[in-house]
Amino acid sequence: MIFASQLMGMPVLAHDGSEIGELHDIVVPITERQYPAIGGIVVRDRRRRFFIGATRITRLSAQQITINTTQINLESFRRRDGEVLLNKDVIDHQIIDITGKRIVRVNDIQLSPIDAEYCVVGVDVSPQALLRRIVPRRFAGNFVGLNMISWADAQYLASAAPVQLKVSYNRLQEISAVDLARIVDALSFRESAEIVAALDDETAAETLEEVSDERLMDLLEVMDQERAADILEEMTPSAAADVLEDLGDDRAAELLARMEPEEAEDVKELLAYDGDSVGRLMMTDIITVIPTASVGDVIQALKSHPEPVDQFSEIFVVAAHAEDPSQPSDTLVGMVRADQLLLAEPHQFIHELVQPVPQVHPHDRAQHAARILGEYNLTAVPVVDEDGALVGAVCVDDALAVLLPDIWQRRGARRFG
Repeated sequence: MIFASQLMGMPVLAHDGSEIGELHDIVVPITERQYPAIGGIVVRDRRRRFFIGATRITRLSAQQITINTTQINLESFRRRDGEVLLNKDVIDHQIIDITGKRIVRVNDIQLSPIDAEYCVVGVDVSPQALLRRIVPRRFAGNFVGLNMISWADAQYLASAAPVQLKVSYNRLQEISAVDLARIVDALSFRESAEIVAALDDETAAETLEEVSDERLMDLLEVMDQERAADILEEMTPSAAADVLEDLGDDRAAELLARMEPEEAEDVKELLAYDGDSVGRLMMTDIITVIPTASVGDVIQALKSHPEPVDQFSEIFVVAAHAEDPSQPSDTLVGMVRADQLLLAEPHQFIHELVQPVPQVHPHDRAQHAARILGEYNLTAVPVVDEDGALVGAVCVDDALAVLLPDIWQRRGARRFG
């Protein structure tokens, strides 16, 4: 195994065996390759630092570093965009372990020859790597890392290097929003902003709903208004309302003005309610069915719904519209549980399965909704206005987030840590 730390300071020998200097650093172009090939080495000779391309290297090992020429261009080394120095920019810096869903410190870097190129293949995050760096070189090989991460599973942070890098963040989509939020909270502000900027609007919204309030405010304060508005549109209306309420009035008004009118109107309606009220928590985009619909038709409608129907185990039943009996009104009749639909015959009608359901009102406290959810073993409770019209629903996740904010925000650490 070749480790970058063992190569630093080693003599670099020309084709005739003469020493031309010591290895100062290793240059690696950041590309889409799983295991990027080194671009060359930086050699130090007294006060001079010069570059030798990878095609000139004949051997790169802990025993010897040799090149195939005696003709050296001693022009001073200059950094270029798109390249990192392993010793300066990667070792002792943080990266994201995609598979482990965590931030790790790079203690060493493993290199390996692949198809006649020396490539970066792994990151050593073990304590043994630190010992390898401080013991005399002749003993360094005795300290083998026990915690290696494949470079293919490592997300490098572009802000660690003082040059422009085109870093792909595509694999961040593999990390759940809860885990990604924990990473964003743990990184520096600059690094967290880098991560959020690389996410699509939907993923960014899901992630920012889970980050700490302090980090969320910091990120939104400096974010481009158009981008911030796009992210708010992807959030649930209740989450977006909470965010805007915490921002200054001017900033909140600017972002609301840039949101799509329909999404902005939903958020404005929720902002009319107190922060710990049912009205602030409720989801307004819910699925309803009428009593005369068949079980088969309802199941088919749920399957073909453009958005996954996963927030509730209960489907709310409303009366048919007076003018068009095939369409739902907003008058709540009851509910049907999802397991009932699965066990019923397709030809059965919903009115044969409908059950009574407790209700809450927009100005009720969130604690009241949570108590109803627990007492009746529901995953969602319908919200009706003073006229009895169905205006939304509160799901159990949102109710618990209000009752147990600190514990609920740390649930990802307990579940995945």
